[in-house]
Amino acid sequence: MIDQKKRDILLTTLVICGLVIGLSISMAAGLAAAAYGYDNAFRGRIFPGVRVAGVRLDGLTPEAARQRIEQSVDEALDPGFVFRFKDKEFSLPRATVSLEDPDASQDLVRYDADPAIMKAFQAGRGGSFLTDAITRMRMYVQTENIPLTAETNKPLVKRLLLAELENDLLPAKDAELIVSIPTSTASSTLMIKTEPERLGTMADLDPAVDALSAQAARLTFQPIRIQTSEIVPKVLARDISPLEPFIPEFLQHAPFTLMLENKPFKVTSSTLAGWIGVSSTQEGMKLAIDPTKLVDTLKPLAATVVREAKDGRIEVDENNKLTLFEAPIEGVSIDTDATIQELEKSWLSGSTTIPVKFAKVEPKILGDDAERLGIHTRLGIGESDFSGSPTNRRKNMALGVKKMNGVLIAPGEEFSQLKALGPITGANGWLPELVIKGNETTPEFGGGLCQVGTTSFRMALKAGLQITQRRNHSYRVRYYEPAGTDATIYEPAPDFRFKNDTNGWILITAESRNDKLYFTAWGTDDGRKAEQTYPRIYNIVAPPPTKYIPTTDLPIGKKRCTESAHAGATASFDYTVTYANGEEKKETFTSYYRPWGAVCLVGATPEEVAASQSTVDETGINNPN
Repeated sequence: MIDQKKRDILLTTLVICGLVIGLSISMAAGLAAAAYGYDNAFRGRIFPGVRVAGVRLDGLTPEAARQRIEQSVDEALDPGFVFRFKDKEFSLPRATVSLEDPDASQDLVRYDADPAIMKAFQAGRGGSFLTDAITRMRMYVQTENIPLTAETNKPLVKRLLLAELENDLLPAKDAELIVSIPTSTASSTLMIKTEPERLGTMADLDPAVDALSAQAARLTFQPIRIQTSEIVPKVLARDISPLEPFIPEFLQHAPFTLMLENKPFKVTSSTLAGWIGVSSTQEGMKLAIDPTKLVDTLKPLAATVVREAKDGRIEVDENNKLTLFEAPIEGVSIDTDATIQELEKSWLSGSTTIPVKFAKVEPKILGDDAERLGIHTRLGIGESDFSGSPTNRRKNMALGVKKMNGVLIAPGEEFSQLKALGPITGANGWLPELVIKGNETTPEFGGGLCQVGTTSFRMALKAGLQITQRRNHSYRVRYYEPAGTDATIYEPAPDFRFKNDTNGWILITAESRNDKLYFTAWGTDDGRKAEQTYPRIYNIVAPPPTKYIPTTDLPIGKKRCTESAHAGATASFDYTVTYANGEEKKETFTSYYRPWGAVCLVGATPEEVAASQSTVDETGINNPN
């Protein structure tokens, strides 16, 4: 309530104003008293004469005003939004199914009533006593209309309009050279035809969507007419018909062979004729291979290589623990531009065998949680080859992939490989693999885990992350070539660790494909770039003689070599991370490998095994796992 001093000032001011405009003292005093009573009557409510988007709010509390506005919005939006295109009239619903979440909906227009309600409530309040009184009188005579904050989902509206008009729009069609060589037992005749161009029609959607936004702010909707414009083709018949005489010469490039991975495909003149198209250069039009026609032919032949990318999805709980994870799958497509470039180079050089080029198709990580955590960009991929691994080693790697797939790392958190994999015990699913300890072969759980550690190390390097703990193997292992890029892990130590020094979370995805492991770090691209040199190998030392170890695990006289010989060496590579601000961090990773002789197990009697015992101690750390 207004205190006594302020009320006296208000009454005195209004009396003076009344006298100034020629009113008697009694009338001026009456005016002041009326103003005070008016203020008191609408305490906590909106003064008369205030509207929001045409909705009357006289005497309503802010909460009641919100309810009335929401009711008016529902009534205005329920019929949908009406558009006219030529002689067709149609409407779009107020909401549609979300592409990201089929169980949710997307509003075409979204309202925020709070700013307008606050402004309506403040109308006639907050100024001086005289200013507020005059404002209230003005609003009583002349209504004040406050616009409603409305946000139109323009991309969604455009997408729905295009879907509705799909059959009414005519795309432009470029003029086209149609070349064919009908084959028969009698003769082959080259047939050439220039297909004329065709004008297209497009809808001018931007003005229509802008009109919808304007109507939404007024909360008054009327049919919106969509205008059309003409699309002119880029390639005209008059430009390409002069190329017809050069087609026979173009076909002389055939025959040649395209290699799809290891699969050859012979291209005849007839096949090449079906690929002929045109391209525009500074000198004008020239004959070229049409990329679309090329892919149409090659895609079925490359079915084992080409695959669609699949977007991933994550959901986390209130503690940022993963509750749902769908791994993204990288796609592979035929790189038509690179393949055509290879073809053109081969024609100049005279080569008749040309590789088909493929390109990776990047998937995405979808979901509100992914966006909130900053997980949407691929930061780096680690890769390693495990071909030739025994069965239990493969099974352990498969379990390692399962445990690594979906690991979340908070900003500033240090990742531990051993922690991510959990206790390396049989109870946790790890299988034993033979390692050499002394002159005995003993099974240890988790053989193959260094493949996981090495792949993680390479992933962290590619992503430009800070490596905090890494140890190389004691000797070179063929699974981890090139030397110097491996990381050994063995419970309880050594561990492999790196720090998430980005501002967002990091998600690790893992997969095994074609005898290779692939670990990918996803997060927020902060502009850093990582570079590393190829490892330098030096200080090479020849391996010692083959070591034969008697064992009862094999039939007597049966030999099984568990390790091949490895020369000792030093390997090093330089690593540089350049950040967005230009700062550089450089590091040299140096690995020392001792020479290692071939190790072969030989079946023997228990007595022979006992007689051969020595003090040689090669722990699991020194053996490849």
